[in-house]
Amino acid sequence: MGVPASHAVTVGAFPVARAFFYCGLMILAFCLLLAVALNGYRPRNVARSHLVQLAGAYLLVPLALCLPLLRLFPELGLVQAWLEMVSCLTTTGASLLSDMPPTVQLWRALVGWMGGFLTLLAALSILAPMNLGGFEVVFGQSAGRGLGVVQGRQRVRIPDPSLRMKRYSGQILLVYAGLTLMLWLGLVLAGDPALAGLIRAMSTLSTSGIQLADVPANRLVEGLVVVFLVFALSRQAMPGARHRLSGPLLYQETEFRLALSILLVLGLALLTYQATGADNLSGLMMAAWSLIFTLTSFLTTTGFVSQDWAPAALWSGLPVPGLILAALALAGGGVATTAGGVKLIRLSMIYSHAVQELRHQIYPHSVGSSGQMPRPVRQQAAMVSWMFAMLFLLSVAATMLLLTLFGLGFEPALVLAIAALTSCGPLADVGAVLPISWAGHGDAANMVLGLAMVLGRLETLALIALLDPENWQE
Repeated sequence: MGVPASHAVTVGAFPVARAFFYCGLMILAFCLLLAVALNGYRPRNVARSHLVQLAGAYLLVPLALCLPLLRLFPELGLVQAWLEMVSCLTTTGASLLSDMPPTVQLWRALVGWMGGFLTLLAALSILAPMNLGGFEVVFGQSAGRGLGVVQGRQRVRIPDPSLRMKRYSGQILLVYAGLTLMLWLGLVLAGDPALAGLIRAMSTLSTSGIQLADVPANRLVEGLVVVFLVFALSRQAMPGARHRLSGPLLYQETEFRLALSILLVLGLALLTYQATGADNLSGLMMAAWSLIFTLTSFLTTTGFVSQDWAPAALWSGLPVPGLILAALALAGGGVATTAGGVKLIRLSMIYSHAVQELRHQIYPHSVGSSGQMPRPVRQQAAMVSWMFAMLFLLSVAATMLLLTLFGLGFEPALVLAIAALTSCGPLADVGAVLPISWAGHGDAANMVLGLAMVLGRLETLALIALLDPENWQE
C-alpha cells in the first residue's frame, strides 16, 4: 500500500495517500501479531494445510486489501469492496467502480499483479506436488495424490511445500518482475504514458485485464501486449516457471500449437465473414488485426479489446461475437500460467483421445501410437480432463442458477458466471449485445460472484482433493 500512497503524494491527492498509508500501517501491525501468534505451529498434514491457506488467502486477504477502498468510497459497502479485491487478486479484473482516481487503478493493477505471482508460485509449490491444476494431465497421475497421502500401505513423501515456496519464490519473482519491467519500458517507448503503461504491463503479465479507461492503446502498444501474452499460453514460454516440466521447444509444445490452431481457425472464419462486404484493403487489415489481438487476449483470459474492434465491427457489419469470446475464455491458457479457464492441455487430451477412439471404431484391430504417454496413462489423463470439463460446466450452471435466484436475468447470469469462473472479468463488457455491469446486483449475488472467482482460480479438483478424507490422515 506504500506504492499507491507514494503515487498519491506525487499527484497531490493527500486524502487518498492517507487512506493507503494508515491502512498499510494497521495491516502491517496485525500481520506482525499474527506471525508471533503462529510461530512454531506445525500442521499434521502439510499439503492440505497449504491448500487450505491458499483458499483462505483468496477469501480473507481481500478483506484487508479493500480497507483503503472503504475509506475512499464509504458508499461501496463491505461486500462490494471485498468483491472488488477478490476480482483483482484472482486476476479476474472486474470492477464495480465506474469513476476511480488513477491511484486506485494503480492499486487494483498492483493487487492483480501480486495475484498473478501467487498463482504461479502456488502452481509449482502446492498444486504440482498434489497433481492438481492441470498437472494431473501433465504427469499422468491421479489428481490430489501427493503430499501426505497414503497410497496402499506406502506413504508418498515429497519435499515440504514451504521449502518449494522458498526455492521458487525468488526465481519466479525475478523473472516475473523482469518481464513486467521490460514490457513497461516497451509500452512507454511505444507511446503509453508512464502510469498507463505500468498498469497495462502488470495487467498483461497477470492476465487481469485492468487498464486506464481514458488511455487507449495504439497498434504498436497492442503488438507488444500480444507478444507478452504468449507467457499465458504455455508454461514453456516463461523461464523459471518450467520446473521439471521442461520438454519440447515452445513451437513444438502441445498447448502453444493448440492455441495457434484455435486462433487461426476462428480468426479466418470471422475475417472471411467480414471480408464479404470489404471494399478497401485498409479496412480489411484493420479487421484482421483487431481479431488477432482480441481473440488472443480472451484466449489467455486477459480481456483486452483492440481499439480497432468497434470500428471494424461497424465497417463490416459483424455483430458482437460474444459466444465465441466466451468460448475462448472457457478454453483458457496453459498450465502453470496466470490464465484461467479449463486449460488448453485438458482440451488437447480430450481431443486426442476422441480421435483415437473414433479411429478404433473405424479400424477395430488397429494398433495406434500412444505417443510419449503409455496407453493406460493417456486414458486416465483423458478421463480426468473430461471430468474436470464437466465439473467446470456444472459450476457455470450452478452459479447461473444462484444468480438468477437473486434477481439476474438469464443472459447477464450466464455472462457473469463464465466471466467469474474463467477469471476474465472484461467479458461482461463484450460478451453480450450490451455491456453488463458488475454492480447493482445485491450483496447475495456479489457473494456468489466472489466465491465463483475463487472457485475458478482454485479449480474444482483442488477443492475435491481438499475434501477427500484420505487427505485428512497424518
